[in-house]
Amino acid sequence: MGDASRMPRYFFHVSNGRTFRDDWGEHFLAAADAMDHAAKVAKELADEGGWGGYAVLVEDEHGREIGRVPID
Repeated sequence: MGDASRMPRYFFHVSNGRTFRDDWGEHFLAAADAMDHAAKVAKELADEGGWGGYAVLVEDEHGREIGRVPID
């Protein structure tokens, strides 16, 4: 992995209309890597239970939503 300061930062909010914001985010080389991470987060939350109807929203460092992964 490259220098984190040069990689884009992505944020992983959890939402169902009510949003739990990720104010820290994480660095990834590409949006596809961030979406893979969102899928892992969604699976962990699904396994934990109580998050049905929510989704993990992935936002880039410019505030643009690049995707969402339902928590089943």
